[in-house]
Amino acid sequence: MSGERRAEVLVVGGGPAGAMTAALLARRGRDVLVLEKARFPREKPCAEYLSPGVVAILQRAGVLDAVRAAGAAWPAGMHVDNGRASFLVAYHSPGGVEARTALGIPRPVFDQLLLDYARRCGARVWERWRVLAATVERGRVVGVRARASDGEVELRAELVVGADGIHSAVARSLGLDLPVRWPQRLGLVARYAGVRGIERFGAMHVGHGLYCGLAPVGFGLVNVGLVGALQTRRPGESMVRYFERRLAELPGAAEALRGARRVTPLRGVGPLARRVRRVAGPGYLLVGDAAGFLDPFTGEGVYRALRGAELAACAIERALQRCDRLPIGYERARQAAFADKERVCLLVQLFLGSPWGFDYVVRRLSARPHVARLLAGVLGDYRPARSALRPSYLWALLKP
Repeated sequence: MSGERRAEVLVVGGGPAGAMTAALLARRGRDVLVLEKARFPREKPCAEYLSPGVVAILQRAGVLDAVRAAGAAWPAGMHVDNGRASFLVAYHSPGGVEARTALGIPRPVFDQLLLDYARRCGARVWERWRVLAATVERGRVVGVRARASDGEVELRAELVVGADGIHSAVARSLGLDLPVRWPQRLGLVARYAGVRGIERFGAMHVGHGLYCGLAPVGFGLVNVGLVGALQTRRPGESMVRYFERRLAELPGAAEALRGARRVTPLRGVGPLARRVRRVAGPGYLLVGDAAGFLDPFTGEGVYRALRGAELAACAIERALQRCDRLPIGYERARQAAFADKERVCLLVQLFLGSPWGFDYVVRRLSARPHVARLLAGVLGDYRPARSALRPSYLWALLKP
């Protein structure tokens, strides 16, 4: 086997999680090969509304200036409206003085920027390479089987990173996928031109078992993302008809889109949840959506991908020093980084499933700005999520 088909680290997937992992490792002098099944730029179903926590990671990585030059939008927050009450998620520093911003940018632009960044850092990137399965020898992952234009080949590595998304071939081949029974939702996204009133703040319109996010993404466009229960799609109903029918159930969203025009096809993904048995083992680890995620009402998907990449890069450095290539500490680090936010997300999902409960919470957040500010920091990934789980905070939110 030629040296070209070897690498210290094989990263499967060139999206944000894979590209950032590759960039951070290549910057440290590691030999990294990224295998990506698509040819970039490519579309990806996504709300394209990235939290202030993402902006901070991009700044740490040294790629924020490139993002700024790409024509992105910088929303200052998000209006949440359920038709009866509303509140503003506005981003401020913990002291409440310094404003922060989210980032709105089309995924083809954002993902291309990150993959190019990985190349500049020294990673090799092979596009249109579809990984079929991980290769396991003596209980340790030692590479992958992949298919390119010239047929199926085997590639070897000291460590394999599964960053290949919700339908991860790496996780599936290792038997890591777990069934997800709740929540079972379908997400549809498209970009619109001519939407008014969404320049400075995004908007989230919430109905019964349904919500629609509108996020400015630059270039005069707004991303429209609709999420509803999978079971509500009628037999034989087209995606476009389903989208239009359910959008009409959210008068605020329908009114915001009056006179606007859809300029991209609808793209969908579902179910919007994923679980795995474990995120690491001898010779491999998972990062990004491949490592699991929950219905993204709170918009933390790309944050988890990039923060997970930072944790993965550190764990890989340690694993490469071990003979078993075991990423010791990676799962524990992810728990520390994401467990509290996952609990907050589960609480949000519970309230989303109860129109009365969500209405109650929205009204209290609207009337209690100091409570809303802390929640905004948690949802924006720049305040510890445990702050929103403390009994004193929950009482301040929920008391009559």
